[in-house]
Amino acid sequence: MTGAEYVAEFLARRGVEQVFLLTGGACAFMVDAVANHPKVGYVCFQHEQGAAMAADAVWRTSGKPGVAMATSGPGATNLLTGIACAYFDSIPCVFITGQVNMRESAGWAGAKVRQFGFQETRIVEMAAPITKYAVLVRTAEELKRELAKAFDIALEGRGGPVLIDIPMDVQQLEVDDDFAPPAEMNSAPADLVSDDLLSFFEGAERPVVLFGAGIGLAGAQDAACAWLTRHGVPFVASWNALTYFDHDMPSYCGAIGVYGNRGANAVIQNADAVLVLGSRLDNRQRSGNVRSFAPDARVHVVDIDAEELVKYKADGYGVTQLDLRELASLLSKLRAPAPAEAWCAHVSDLRARYRGRSVEHLTGEVRGLSPYAVVQELNRLMKRDAIVACDTGAALCWVFQIFHRSAQTLFTAGGNSPMGYAVPAAIGAAITNPGRQVFAFIGDGGFQLNIQELQTIAHYGLDVVIVVMNNGCYGMIRQFQDSYLGGRYHATIEGYSAPDFSGIVAGYGLAYHRVERLQDLSPALLSKKGGVVIDVIVPSDTQIAPKLEMGRPINDQYPYLDDEAFRRDNPYWNHPRSPRA
Repeated sequence: MTGAEYVAEFLARRGVEQVFLLTGGACAFMVDAVANHPKVGYVCFQHEQGAAMAADAVWRTSGKPGVAMATSGPGATNLLTGIACAYFDSIPCVFITGQVNMRESAGWAGAKVRQFGFQETRIVEMAAPITKYAVLVRTAEELKRELAKAFDIALEGRGGPVLIDIPMDVQQLEVDDDFAPPAEMNSAPADLVSDDLLSFFEGAERPVVLFGAGIGLAGAQDAACAWLTRHGVPFVASWNALTYFDHDMPSYCGAIGVYGNRGANAVIQNADAVLVLGSRLDNRQRSGNVRSFAPDARVHVVDIDAEELVKYKADGYGVTQLDLRELASLLSKLRAPAPAEAWCAHVSDLRARYRGRSVEHLTGEVRGLSPYAVVQELNRLMKRDAIVACDTGAALCWVFQIFHRSAQTLFTAGGNSPMGYAVPAAIGAAITNPGRQVFAFIGDGGFQLNIQELQTIAHYGLDVVIVVMNNGCYGMIRQFQDSYLGGRYHATIEGYSAPDFSGIVAGYGLAYHRVERLQDLSPALLSKKGGVVIDVIVPSDTQIAPKLEMGRPINDQYPYLDDEAFRRDNPYWNHPRSPRA
């Protein structure tokens, strides 16, 4: 078989059913081989960025690695934003790029020129910082070895994307049809953990567990939920972890962070012992001032990545490197906490007052349609196993702050968080999960970045509901400008505009509905076959609430509580409060 045919057969043997791609000269042999293979199909996107983001969504919605393919030069570089999404969120993906013939490459010529072959681009070097492994193959043997190696690397340990760059002449070489089996994935046994971790909760009166996305990425969510339920341990979550447990769990307090739940933030800030399982504690969780995070608590972080743990040396945290695939074994040995009655009562009070509740009314008069009310209504109307892909900015915050997950799949590209992610991600989810209801929540600004993928939805007849939170501006940055830039709306309102989406959507042959009242939402809108765009009109000054402002700890968010209410939420907080602006 040829190298291109070997690629197609290899993917089939690894369980890949669809390759997301945009064709081009340097990948044409591989596209042809995939098309001719009886067990692998392909889906054409209108932009390589869309194909990459769709591939990223495959693992998030099925637990299988997604595959995207592109040509050399601009085709390959257009993948980079989607590759970064997978890298920062630890999502296994395989990216395959065509490259110019070896004899047409700068390396072959022995010259340090910028470019030798047409559309020659050194994509391996470009992708290296945002992949677990990136390689250019030069021979038939390298092709066989590196394909298997890269695929295994994507899945082992902390998952992530890989890239294999395959020149056109290598795609045409004769390749032996022997295939290496997948590598066995080994993880460090939990019996190697220190007694410091196993006895971490001893003596703690105000314990809290932070449920990170690493738990779900390791497939350990059932073990974690069973342990938390059995012992009644209060827990909070990161945003990327929200898809891995039922939000009705009685000890769940909410998601933490800059845009986190006010009650959940109060819980972790008033704790005396915080066990962090599979979260990298980025500055959207701890804030820019990490010293203000859980300042009176012992903190211990369990993570698979040793480099993630290095950054906590200055913070005085305890750390344990552990593959959370071994979490069940760890939890069976971990001595459960015995929280004080007063702490349990306080946590219960915070949960009752804040979990699943909007606080936008505290920002002033609520005019027009509330995005929080829209999310809650769609949450109520959608199916229990629906898939919900979210974009970035205000549209993302409105969803993640109020969405109540039972069995839905709820996700976003949390670390990279690019505008335009939700639509192609929803496409990848719909193709990978036929029969499941799929939503994309996105702002009017983000919608314009990958709007061309409406043609992909139309062409393949995909049942995708796109909810455009249309506030006529870049809402998150507008709110930032109100706080720090004197209300000067450069490039958010001034210089920004959006088209009449009804005409755009009609041009793609999809259904369009404008929603200005909550009553306009109905089950009928969600049951239409084929793509539908629901254009939700909200006032341009609609705020994200609550929201942390610079220089404050995460339990002191805007809209600000008065001192009495703040003390009620934070009875164990013994630190001075900054004056409110």
